[in-house]
Amino acid sequence: MTDRFRPPTALSRRTLLAASAGGLAMPFVVRAQPREIFIGGPASPGLTDVLFPLIERKHNFKILFEGTNSLINMEKIKANQARPTMTVTMMDDPVLILCEREKLITTLAGRAIPNLAEIIPDARPRNAMWANWCQPMSSIAFNSDNVKGMTSYAECWDRKYRQKIILISMRITQAITPLLAAAHLATGKPLVDCLKETNAGFEKLKEMKPNILQVTTNPPQAQNLLETGEIDLFLSPDSRSVLFRKLQGAPVDMVVPKEGAVAMPAGVALVNNGPNQALGELFINELLSAETQALVARTFFSNPTNPKAALPANWPLPRSMAVLDWEYFADNRAGWISRFERELAT
Repeated sequence: MTDRFRPPTALSRRTLLAASAGGLAMPFVVRAQPREIFIGGPASPGLTDVLFPLIERKHNFKILFEGTNSLINMEKIKANQARPTMTVTMMDDPVLILCEREKLITTLAGRAIPNLAEIIPDARPRNAMWANWCQPMSSIAFNSDNVKGMTSYAECWDRKYRQKIILISMRITQAITPLLAAAHLATGKPLVDCLKETNAGFEKLKEMKPNILQVTTNPPQAQNLLETGEIDLFLSPDSRSVLFRKLQGAPVDMVVPKEGAVAMPAGVALVNNGPNQALGELFINELLSAETQALVARTFFSNPTNPKAALPANWPLPRSMAVLDWEYFADNRAGWISRFERELAT
């Protein structure tokens, strides 16, 4: 006997519950938002292998990271401004100022970041629009086999260093240090007051030209020439790279000049309307805690911005460094680059 066709009937609630109990796979799956954040920042040793794993373990979330320079990082945030993918960005202050103007970042004030109140006032720029999570030192890097007893920027003009110096390009933030040092030597003003004395600084830097082997936009290559002894001095990378290589056994070190050193800006900010903002706040709060700041100091050879962080004995960096007006820097940088490349890079 042939089976008669029977039209399908609607499933009742009881039938659905029975099917579910019997193991019938249902297509309706609700997934929680994953505990992960995407961070853009510098490709610095110690981030993905030391700092981030510690925070991930402590707070049970995943950090997805892309390492690149600050300007490229900003362009990526801008390209995704309508639908942000990044939660946190780590950049130099001059680029964070541009991000603020473009409304790419949002203030940290009033957020669930209690450790923000613990860091030094200089590390909460622009009413805590972002925070500085460390202060690397920029001064003079030298080959420790070739150079002994250096104490002053003025020695960089000594003719014994003829064709033995690499100067970093003004397109890289650390280039402000030799310009300020030159302005200080020309005017006698403190480094922190020399941003507005760059005319005198450029004229003084030009006197160093016989000693300059090259101007570089490739700091790792210059670092290699410093380590091999092909140059004696490198002006002016920061302590994150140089002292990291010293720890690994390279014959390099940094001078703490009697005129002072410059604190480089290492900022962290929340991307405006980025996903998982609560995890971003948690990340920044942990980054600024005294315990993690102690790890930051040891890992990145930089001064912590939380004064409660414990530092190792014989800490190599001065606790007080020149903190600059990075908005003035950002507004004048294009003109300085043009003059630098016209008068010093040729």
